[in-house]
Amino acid sequence: MTESRKAQPQDAKSAGSQLSWQTFAFLTVASLVSIAQLPAAAEYGLGAFTLYLLPALLFLIPVALVAAELAMVRSGGVFEWVAAGLGERMGFQAIWLQWIQSVALYPSLLSFAAASLAYAIGQTSLANNGIYTGIVVLAIFWAATLIALRGLDAMARISSLGVIIGTLIPATVLIALMFIWLGSGKPSQTPLRPASVVPPLTGISSIVLIVSNFIALGGLEVSAVHIRDMRRPVSNYLKAITLAVVLGMLIYIPGTIAVSVAVPVKQIDLNAGTAQALTAFASGLGFGWLGPLMSALLLIGALAASLSWVAGPSRGLLFVGQLGYLPPFFQRVNRAGVQAPIMFVQAIIVTCLAIFFVVIPGVSAAFWVLQAMTAILYLLMYVLMFAAAWRLRVKEPDRVRPFQAPWLPLVASVGILAAVAGIVIGFVPPSQFKEGPPMTYAILMLVGVFVLAVPPQIIYQLRRPSWRSEVAVKAEKSAG
Repeated sequence: MTESRKAQPQDAKSAGSQLSWQTFAFLTVASLVSIAQLPAAAEYGLGAFTLYLLPALLFLIPVALVAAELAMVRSGGVFEWVAAGLGERMGFQAIWLQWIQSVALYPSLLSFAAASLAYAIGQTSLANNGIYTGIVVLAIFWAATLIALRGLDAMARISSLGVIIGTLIPATVLIALMFIWLGSGKPSQTPLRPASVVPPLTGISSIVLIVSNFIALGGLEVSAVHIRDMRRPVSNYLKAITLAVVLGMLIYIPGTIAVSVAVPVKQIDLNAGTAQALTAFASGLGFGWLGPLMSALLLIGALAASLSWVAGPSRGLLFVGQLGYLPPFFQRVNRAGVQAPIMFVQAIIVTCLAIFFVVIPGVSAAFWVLQAMTAILYLLMYVLMFAAAWRLRVKEPDRVRPFQAPWLPLVASVGILAAVAGIVIGFVPPSQFKEGPPMTYAILMLVGVFVLAVPPQIIYQLRRPSWRSEVAVKAEKSAG
C-alpha cells in the first residue's frame, strides 16, 4: 500500500490525464447500464418497452438535462450543485446519499456476476447459494477497489474496455440470438402481440417493478466528477451523455425482451435471468459453448461497472471532506491521488452487506431488498438535485450557462414527482418477493434507509474547524 497523504489540488486528477469524450461516454455507460437489471421487468415481455419508456421520459431525460446544465457551470458533482442551490448541509446530504447508495448497490450488482460465473462454469445451482454468492461478491469488489487505487488512468482504461467486452458484446449477442431464435421459427416464452406492449399491472406489487427501472436508469450524474479531466468538456459532455443514453436504451429494452423470449416467466431468476437466457438461446440453436462464454464475459462487465461506482461517488466525498465535513484521515489520498481511506471504508461496509446473501433465504430475495433500498436512497438524492437546479435558476438568473435545460421548472417538477412516487412505491414488496409479510418488508426498508441516510446530519453537527484542509482554507482566502 502506498503512503497516504493529504489531498492537494493536483491530486484531484492524475497529472496529464485527459479523457476523450468516447472514454467519458463509456464511463457513463458503466455507471448507467447494468445487464443485471434485465430480468426484473422480463416477466412483462413486450411490456418492457413501456416499463422503460415511462421512467426514461419522466426520469432519465430530466436527469440528463438538469445534470448537463449543472455540470457545465459547476464541475464538482452533486455536492457543489446542491450546496450552491440549497446550502452546504443539503449538499453534504446529497453527496452522502449518492455515495452510500452506490455502496449498497455493489452486493446486488455483483451477485449478478456470481450467478453469471455459476452458469459459465456449468454449476447453475450455485446461483442460488448464499455463501457462494457472498464470496464472489467480495472477491470482485475488492479486486475493483485495488484496481481503482492505481489511479484514474488505470481505472478509465479497464472500465472502458470492460464495458465493451462485458456489457456491449454480451448484450449484442443476447439480442442477436433472440432475432435468430425467432427467425428460425422457434417459440417465444412470452406473447409478442402488439397489445402486449402495454403491460398488465395487477395491483401495486406489480407497479413496484417500475422502481427497479428508476434505479436502472440512474447514474448519469456520477461521471460528472470527471468532467474536469475531459478534453473540451463543454462540447464533449453533451456528446458523451447522448451516446450513453442511446446505448443504454438500446441495451435495456431489447435485452429485457430477449430474456422474456428465452425463459418461461415462472423460471426467471432476478439474479441469473440474463445468464439463463444466453444459455437457453445458445443451447437451443446448437451453440452450447456460447452460453458459458457470454456468461463469463458478464463478469467483466460487472467489474467495469464496479470500477465506475467505486471511484466516482467516493471521489466526490473526498472533495466534500476537504471542505471540513470529514475528519482529516478521510481526506488523505495515496500517491496516485486516489481517496484510499474512503475506499477502504466502503469496502468494509460492502463486506458487511454481503452477509445479506447468507442470512436472507433465497438469493433473489436479498437481491431485491438491496435493490429497493438502493433505489430509495438514490431517489432522495435526485429530489435534492432537481430542487437545487430550480433554485439556482431563480437565485442566479443572469449566470452564463453553456447549456441551459429547456423549461427547467417543468423538467425539475416532473423529475421530483417521479422520484417521490418511486420512493413511496419502493416500500411495497414486488409480486416476486415471497419472503415474509409486506409490513415486515416495509419496516426493513424504513430502518435500512434511515440507518444509511442519517449519518451526514450527525457528522455535520459534530464537525470541527480543524477538519478543514489547507486546500479549502487557501480557496477561501483567494475568494476573499
